[in-house]
Amino acid sequence: MTTKPRLPVTALFGMNMFFSGVTYAATIPYASLVGVDALGLSPAFFASVMAAGSILGTFVSLGLGYLSDKLPDRRLLVLLTALAGMLAHGLIYLWPNAMSFIISMALIMPVAGACYGQCFGYVRVYYVKHMPQRADFMVTVLRTVFTLAWIVVPPLAGWVAAEFSIFNVYLASALSYAGVAAIFLLLIGDKATAVQIAPPPRLEGASRFSSFALRPGTLAGLTGLVVMTGAMRILTLTIALFIVTDLGGSLTDVGLYAGITAAIEAPFMLLLAYLTTRLTKETLLAAAGLVMALFISLASMLTSVSDLFWLLVLNGLGTAALMSVNIAYVQDAIKGRVGLSTSLMDVVAIAANLLGAAGFGLLAANGDYRFALAIAAAIAILGAAIMALGNVGRLGRIQADPA
Repeated sequence: MTTKPRLPVTALFGMNMFFSGVTYAATIPYASLVGVDALGLSPAFFASVMAAGSILGTFVSLGLGYLSDKLPDRRLLVLLTALAGMLAHGLIYLWPNAMSFIISMALIMPVAGACYGQCFGYVRVYYVKHMPQRADFMVTVLRTVFTLAWIVVPPLAGWVAAEFSIFNVYLASALSYAGVAAIFLLLIGDKATAVQIAPPPRLEGASRFSSFALRPGTLAGLTGLVVMTGAMRILTLTIALFIVTDLGGSLTDVGLYAGITAAIEAPFMLLLAYLTTRLTKETLLAAAGLVMALFISLASMLTSVSDLFWLLVLNGLGTAALMSVNIAYVQDAIKGRVGLSTSLMDVVAIAANLLGAAGFGLLAANGDYRFALAIAAAIAILGAAIMALGNVGRLGRIQADPA
């Protein structure tokens, strides 16, 4: 019989997801402005730093994902990654120079980057143990709470950056990572929240690598997801500079761009939750790639910030699909192994970051942000094509997973 926790666990999970959202929402829209404009790194060198962190993060995430299925207590891994985030972004705030930025983003953030996935992995296992019939629903709800941070924080962060210092966004993130760590320290103090799922036994004669087996078509789907998300990363790294340089906008406009997108994204997530009962995840994700390509290509042709804001409904729809449907898609990749599947969610994000950083470094090297956006649109179409062509039999309708 499962012991009932003494803590308000769902409320703590909600707070945790909001804090996790702040760590991203406060920093991602401004990363290129900090690295390139404030600290003087060239676009190519900035991209190299981000790429190095992504490569290291891939190995860290896989290792932590594998460990999470082996360790008796997943909560310790979340605590470790949260403390790493607090250290990395705290370092940038306290010593705002190129060296601290490089150390933080290339060496410490690869560990912190796994915090998001490890949180969702723990949440999924917790609800599978305590409320199995509502596990998927609760994961979706908590992902929406994560999105709420993107509605509230970027406009506020943009105002703070414009009025005071852009490095204050890293203070907000460091404090939020501290909040995540504090929540998991509370959870660790309640023995009833220590949950784990035993991985399925390896078949006799099967190799150790059988733990990583993927269904036919899943590898193509994951590749397509990496490419589409990589196009989004190029957009994210480029758009702030594009708004300020090409469209004559301000830091506040950068925050409004991110906040409006998130506000539109939240209701679309509810629509997508309904559509997942009608259409396959592959269909929705491939369509999302095409929507993102349309938005990015149209954005590259604009001449004013106000026109960009009118297009954000497309950005919100595409982002909602690629950031919510992808969770269920990736967590189903390896049956019976939540930790490894969750680590794939991190690996997809890290690989996309690497693609986005490399693309930004090459495409924006000469300060031509319109060209960078145009190529990002083409990359999004490529990702949608890979997803669709690798899963032709799963497009358009719900299908039972193969036995």
